[in-house]
Amino acid sequence: MAKPPSRPFPPVDMRMQMALRQTGFDAIKDPPKPAPRALDLTRALRRREWLLDVMERQRALSPYASGLLTAENLSSEDFLHSFYAPGRPVLIKGALADWPALTRWTPDYLADAVGDATVEYQGGRTAAGDYELMKDRHRQRAPFRAFIDLVRDGGNDAYLTAYNSAANGPALAPLQSDLGTIDAYLTPAPGMLWIGGEGAFTPLHFDLTNNLLAQLTGTKRVVLIPPSQTRHLAHRRHVFSDVHDVTDPARLATHPAARDILRYDLLLTPGDLLFIPIGWWHQVRSESFSTMLTYTNFLWPNAGHESYPAD
Repeated sequence: MAKPPSRPFPPVDMRMQMALRQTGFDAIKDPPKPAPRALDLTRALRRREWLLDVMERQRALSPYASGLLTAENLSSEDFLHSFYAPGRPVLIKGALADWPALTRWTPDYLADAVGDATVEYQGGRTAAGDYELMKDRHRQRAPFRAFIDLVRDGGNDAYLTAYNSAANGPALAPLQSDLGTIDAYLTPAPGMLWIGGEGAFTPLHFDLTNNLLAQLTGTKRVVLIPPSQTRHLAHRRHVFSDVHDVTDPARLATHPAARDILRYDLLLTPGDLLFIPIGWWHQVRSESFSTMLTYTNFLWPNAGHESYPAD
């Protein structure tokens, strides 16, 4: 028996098609496309670390390019082009030579100048392993004279830090006349004061701004580590390293990858400026009763913290 002739499918009703599309159903649609290949994060990280290693080897070809430079009488233009814009640290000697604070700021002088005005500081640090990460938990208040008595004999338990600056402006105002300005690099704005005794310690971290440290009295031992070494430093929480202290053998035994990192060790003495670029790891230990200022109000843009992926 002959088969009936085949009949073509009826044409798609365009009005129906438009109605279905409006409800989210497409009568005639392309076949689904395969999902894009997931990003290989491990490979991406390996490539990034390869690039950083190559860059460090390239810099190591020149002692000038790879060394930590010391300068005197560094002009604004030279600072910008040679250090600030490239993100390269520099130790600047003699820039604060005429500041009265360098010779006046003994513990007794400071106590008499500020008196019993209440100040905020970081306290109870010795018994807490995360005192730097949990700063708000360590806020304490005391008459300034009593705070000075706490730090005269050294130790890391009490430390007036840059984090306390916003609260301490009025109380510390009498000290401002002992300070000068650094017009070649900074806009007019007060620095953030640090006061601590021998042994006061800021553990290994990096900052989300470019910083200029101005050492006034006493000495501080600073370790600087370039960003290229980050993968060796157990960086898990915010801007801090679980290594905590790269000079501590016990810490290095726990984190052996940090033993052979590229690092720069230096001593800050009264009158020194140290420029620390954004992202450079550093730790700081006072070797005596010490006062220091941190400045971030540079003449040039100093942004970075706004876009930092904190989580």
